[in-house]
Amino acid sequence: MLPRLNYLIIYLGIAITIISFYFSTVRVQCALGGLNTAESCSRQSLENSDNHVSKENLLDVQNNTLGFHEVFAISLPERTDKRDALTLQSSLSGIALTIMDGVDSSRLHVKAMPHTMDQPPKDMACWRAHMNVIQHIVNKGISSALIMEDDADWDVALKLQLVQYARGSRYLLSSSPEEMPTSPYGDGWDFFWLGHCGAWFDELDTRRFVIHHDPTVVPPENRQYAGHPDMSLWERQDTDNRTRIVYKSEGGVCAAAYAVSLRGAQKILYHMSMLPYNRSVDWGFHDMCKDRKSDFNCIATYPALFGVHQPAGNTSKWSDIGHGTDESQSQVEERPSSKNLAFSARMNIGRLLSGTTLFESQFPEATGGEMDIADIGRGIGHPEVLPKMAVVEG
Repeated sequence: MLPRLNYLIIYLGIAITIISFYFSTVRVQCALGGLNTAESCSRQSLENSDNHVSKENLLDVQNNTLGFHEVFAISLPERTDKRDALTLQSSLSGIALTIMDGVDSSRLHVKAMPHTMDQPPKDMACWRAHMNVIQHIVNKGISSALIMEDDADWDVALKLQLVQYARGSRYLLSSSPEEMPTSPYGDGWDFFWLGHCGAWFDELDTRRFVIHHDPTVVPPENRQYAGHPDMSLWERQDTDNRTRIVYKSEGGVCAAAYAVSLRGAQKILYHMSMLPYNRSVDWGFHDMCKDRKSDFNCIATYPALFGVHQPAGNTSKWSDIGHGTDESQSQVEERPSSKNLAFSARMNIGRLLSGTTLFESQFPEATGGEMDIADIGRGIGHPEVLPKMAVVEG
């Protein structure tokens, strides 16, 4: 009897080990884009999540369009260097990317501009390039799209991060747990600030979706933002300062990456092209959110999920609209970097190609030199409502 019991215990131990290894592998494959079905990722990605959010299509955020209908990147045709890098990075991340041509300022026609437009030529060309993508979304009836610029970068654990972002957006959109929304991010949104250099909160909404102990959060002293929500409730001397929040936003600045719904794209095309307009494209998005034009509904995350890559070499390569170092002031940077990202996909392309699950951090003093993908994407969020007096801008 005892030998038979011992054998059963051994077999049970082996079975538990195999099952644990399987689900650990699923989480890794899902995070790296190695699995095409959201269902395959569900067990690990929703581990410890609450039971008050409808989950039937939540894991669609881990498909090859990140839960949107399409993923677009804007790039000038002559910037083949940026197109090569972005194409490879997207492929290794399991993202189906469509590159849309940027606009050369020499091809702008005065008759096509809003009559009030008086911006620098390259800013107007940037505005037009984004409007061309917005027009395409409206024309084709694309239900939602992620739009990024060609220097955008993201974390190696983006698909795991987006599960938490989608839980946050559903909470803020008051999605019913009994009904599955059309979008995995919830219904009723117009604009997501996903890759910004500053995004402010809506003072009328004190709800936050809070993700503690998130290894992908860049240490406060290394963040580069023009403005941000007050984080003092979660980031203090006695905490690990690794908190990300999702919140209703009244605007932001910089447009390395953002998402729009079809309804949001229709509103943008009307207010930022057909009506009198005289702003750069990102400040136009900001005004749409701040002024609630056509009831424009915006959600942001801080820190952002997307950053900006700056390659080694001449710094004049960084920007095509002149807001970085221009050629007359350029210098040579020996090392590449990606702003506001801890485990940059671009900085880890060599490791992605090798098939390893260990990735290098840009901030080893905070995270250690490298970390496994399952640990990188371990952050789990929860809803909070702030006291009114706590709503202060950072």
